[in-house]
Amino acid sequence: MQRTTLRCNTLALALSAALALPLAVMAQPAVDSAAGTAPAVQTTTDNAASTQSDQTPPAKTTKKAVQLQSVKVLGSLIPRVQIEGAAPVQVITGAQIQAQGYTTVFQFLQSLPQTSGNSDFYNRPSTWGNTAVNARTINLRNLGPQFTLLMVDGQRVVPYPQAENASFGHFAIQNANNIPIGMVDQVQVLATGASAMYGSRAMAGVINIILKKHYQGDEVNVKVGHDTRGGQKYGDINLFGGHSGSNWSFVYNLEHSNRAALYGSDRPDYDGVDDAGYQEWNASDRLFGYQYDAAGATGISLTGANGNYIAPPAGSCGAFKNFRLAESTTIGTSGDKVTGPITHKGQYCAQPAVFRNWVLEPGFRSNNGFAYGQYDFTPNLTAYASAAVYITHGWSQTQLPGYGFGTPFYDAGSDQVITHFSRQLTQAEIGSMAETYDNEKYWDLRAGLKGGFMDDQFDWNLRLDDQKYLVHENYTAYNIPAMQNFFLGQQQGTKTVNGVTYPVYTLNQKALWNPITTDQYNTFGAYGQNNAVSELKTVAFNINGDLFTIPWTDQPVGWGAVVEGDWQLYSLRPDPRTSSSDFEDPFGDFNQGHGTRRHYAVASEFSVPIVKTLTWDIAGRVDKYNDISKADIARTWKTGLEWRPLSWLLLRGTYGTNFEAPSLNSIYLTGSSATVGDYADPLNCIKTHNTACSDYQHPTSEYFNNLSGGDPDLTPMTGKSWTAGFVVDIPQVQGLSFQADYWNLQINNEIVWIGLDQTLNDEAGCLTGLTPSGAPYTDHVVGSAYCQEAIANVTRDANGQITAVHTGPINESYQQVSGVDGAINYTLRTASAGAFRFQLNYTNNLSWKSRTLATDPLINTRYQHVASRITGSLAWHRGPWNVTLYGLRWGSVRDNNYAGCQTLPNGISPSAGDASCVPYLAHIKPWIIWSTNIGYQFTKKFKATLTVHNLFDRIGAISPYAGGFEFVNGEQGQDYTGRQVFLSVNYKID
Repeated sequence: MQRTTLRCNTLALALSAALALPLAVMAQPAVDSAAGTAPAVQTTTDNAASTQSDQTPPAKTTKKAVQLQSVKVLGSLIPRVQIEGAAPVQVITGAQIQAQGYTTVFQFLQSLPQTSGNSDFYNRPSTWGNTAVNARTINLRNLGPQFTLLMVDGQRVVPYPQAENASFGHFAIQNANNIPIGMVDQVQVLATGASAMYGSRAMAGVINIILKKHYQGDEVNVKVGHDTRGGQKYGDINLFGGHSGSNWSFVYNLEHSNRAALYGSDRPDYDGVDDAGYQEWNASDRLFGYQYDAAGATGISLTGANGNYIAPPAGSCGAFKNFRLAESTTIGTSGDKVTGPITHKGQYCAQPAVFRNWVLEPGFRSNNGFAYGQYDFTPNLTAYASAAVYITHGWSQTQLPGYGFGTPFYDAGSDQVITHFSRQLTQAEIGSMAETYDNEKYWDLRAGLKGGFMDDQFDWNLRLDDQKYLVHENYTAYNIPAMQNFFLGQQQGTKTVNGVTYPVYTLNQKALWNPITTDQYNTFGAYGQNNAVSELKTVAFNINGDLFTIPWTDQPVGWGAVVEGDWQLYSLRPDPRTSSSDFEDPFGDFNQGHGTRRHYAVASEFSVPIVKTLTWDIAGRVDKYNDISKADIARTWKTGLEWRPLSWLLLRGTYGTNFEAPSLNSIYLTGSSATVGDYADPLNCIKTHNTACSDYQHPTSEYFNNLSGGDPDLTPMTGKSWTAGFVVDIPQVQGLSFQADYWNLQINNEIVWIGLDQTLNDEAGCLTGLTPSGAPYTDHVVGSAYCQEAIANVTRDANGQITAVHTGPINESYQQVSGVDGAINYTLRTASAGAFRFQLNYTNNLSWKSRTLATDPLINTRYQHVASRITGSLAWHRGPWNVTLYGLRWGSVRDNNYAGCQTLPNGISPSAGDASCVPYLAHIKPWIIWSTNIGYQFTKKFKATLTVHNLFDRIGAISPYAGGFEFVNGEQGQDYTGRQVFLSVNYKID
């Protein structure tokens, strides 16, 4: 029986009518999806890709069913214009990824032109207080990682369960950091809205990671390497194999990875607060040297009744590896002049290299396993199953405990009044307890049946998935009464001095001014443990095939559909002792929440050949939710055109609607808090004319609580996207193609977490009408309802010091981003010189428009981001040799303090409008790195490959106004790593 016949099979029409429901309702508003994968019927190619998709079964005499989510990868000699779809999909093989020098999937995904840099909190593991040690997210189009859908083999990945901390938005994110790179067959990237096919989270696009499925034999790969500047020694062993029979096949992968952490001590140019850009240094810093007490780098200090420091005993500061004797000296200023007087506040023990033991890049050990097998009962019925288990142990450190006592007391031992003292504990004193450890277990179990019916006119797939992600976070904590008893002992009554009554203690001077032992620390130190879990259970039925042939085109109408349901759980269980005032970690985090969601979806897609050269694609989807939020029914649709007026030219375009419901943690998070110790206070900066207003670590007495919680009244987000572009195969040059696409993504009613930085900036702007740079505040209308709420969300004491900030999600924002993508691909095969492959991918963001409220101005923030990104590679293969040269370029971005007043040579920062104000208009130069990969096949079984990542050993530069920690520009992709060298040895066992 022919598959493409004019006869409309009765069953086929009935199925198409039943499953095409979304097309009848696609004009309705959209909501969200917790899980869903609808069929993608488009295909694409990549000149470098010649391996089959993971979903393509081994060659057999009988056609077998394929999973509908796959995007087929075809050989480079087939013209791209003939197999490209309406929407552009980039496909990269696992071999290409490793040839570019990447050792993790996340590193590679971060390098894609369509993704943003690591400026968001989850991708900056060294940020103060970050507790999500192992989590790394992907942010397509810089709309936010919550809008990027990450899938493995066509199934969405369960959300990462652990909250970063209560001062960051608790959106559902997915972890791209624990997928072993040795298991990757290919990665497919669709960087435009695709909710009509894949449901929730696909508002910015979809990344589908295909794992290896078909192989014959066994092989082992060993990889070792390190940073040439020191740190991050790396070792990996990967065992991969597969076997098959007449009606069965099986593949497996076992991988162990071990990467040492990169510490501040490994990069001494970034380990101290005085490494900040020189323009950050104020008048006192420039005249007397950096003032570590003002920057939060105090190691030990003791303040007397007159407010000055009490001098440390001789030699005490030198007893600590990272402390030194420092003088606190300041000088008065008036306007743009240094006028005096000079004030001496005494001596204290400073820790200049305060970040020495902080982790710039976390360390990890992982053990991962994957197995996939299938069995053919008949030519039209196959059972398959897979199991993936990822076990990861990660460690980081950004803050060690310290003890500060800000209540004035009378010290019986020294017979004097002490108004304040602080004692920073050190790595040597705490030992291994100083690190934060994340122990994670993630498993993904799948099983299903697939086959064909009606003489293989239709393929079907019934799939069940069960995913669970567990995180056990162990962190440094301490018992507050026990710590106070160690340093102060019990109160010994009261004493009146000069008419003031003070409590009496006997300060343990020996413990204050000398290192303590680990055993002594253990008398008050403790481990805390936070636990988090997320689960996702899914059942889905997919079907596709050709419905009938259109007579005037002699081409079939393609059709696919999916029906699915899932259940999702989210739970944060903090250490119960954290709620006690006697137990605390250095960050004071307390994150809790629990909730579930049920979700159902039906989707359908058609590919209709209007004429021989014009194909119309249309898809629709309906999603239904059951949870405590206002998400109920979501309806989305998408349409696209593929026009091939010439055999070597494809013109294409798409338009569709997208959606996302509130994430479980944004609606179920309850009563969470975090102690904030690294922050800028814009209101204070405006009052003191501190135009740079950079983050710095405040004294313990100036910490405050950031209180946050979810909101069950959040409503769903909606959006739309459209693309238009072309693909050209040069007729006279085989293997050469060009493509370019314009894209535009919009999100309405966006749920945004009004975080700490934004809350404080809005409070300052709403109160003063200014920004710290002196420019007018334009984000919101001063006096508006938003401003009134922003002011109320910040609590200050009589001295203006922040005591509490309330943050949380709101449902108002609008985002619109647009840009162009371009690509050049060329493959040249010669008879004697070997084969060459050239690839170039380019993205330029044309606009980044956003606002919080409909009444706010729509601001284009393009110039606050890295707008252009380019990646390129040149590969050569001849006989046993293969060589790849890879380059990455991130465009320039405005420097810190852009448009603000330049700091004067004397260290004074004038305000906007002052006669001495000279606007600072500098940009950070483009970030460019090169990598290379050289491989040699010694025998049929043995191959060695040398990879050098960041060939010219570039590290991020500290700009003139870079302050605090995180000196380099993360959004631009800069880092501290430098050159990495890896040797990979591959041996085929049989």
